[in-house]
Amino acid sequence: MVPVNHVARVVVSSTLNPPIAPLGVSQVTSHPRITFQQFLGSLESFGYNAPEVPYSQWKQNMEAYVADRSGTKEENALLPLYHFVTGDLPADTKAPEMDDRNAAKALKEDEKWTGQDWSAGGAVTEDTVGVYISYLIELGFMPKPEARGLKDLFASKLTDAMKETLKTVGGRRGV
Repeated sequence: MVPVNHVARVVVSSTLNPPIAPLGVSQVTSHPRITFQQFLGSLESFGYNAPEVPYSQWKQNMEAYVADRSGTKEENALLPLYHFVTGDLPADTKAPEMDDRNAAKALKEDEKWTGQDWSAGGAVTEDTVGVYISYLIELGFMPKPEARGLKDLFASKLTDAMKETLKTVGGRRGV
């Protein structure tokens, strides 16, 4: 997961300072990378009831949910991804380290024009997650948190006209 402003910086910098060798590829990576555990843990910080449980217990709960044929369970958009958790997800899924030297070099070259060195990369932090959550709440994709968290969510700056326009763009709300 990488903040979009960093992705845009890498794209523009790599266009203006194209990598030459060996393949001319600028990988977009996050420094440091937020783990899934940190990402989900940040929900608690903003007031959601999302306690951390051991993976084995979570997997057992997931299997019981899928096996439930009572017809009373709520539909879940993530159900098609169930097969990912049938093994040992933490051991079986390790994200590869991408070689982002070309991106860092392009960003370093841009320093003479921007006055800032972005070559160390951009990262999604707990505060960034708070911005994402605020946006998803504002658009109606997520409910507000059940309680007040250790951190406050960010105030929306979206007007009603902006919200209506966003409903017509891509995803499930697209026309």
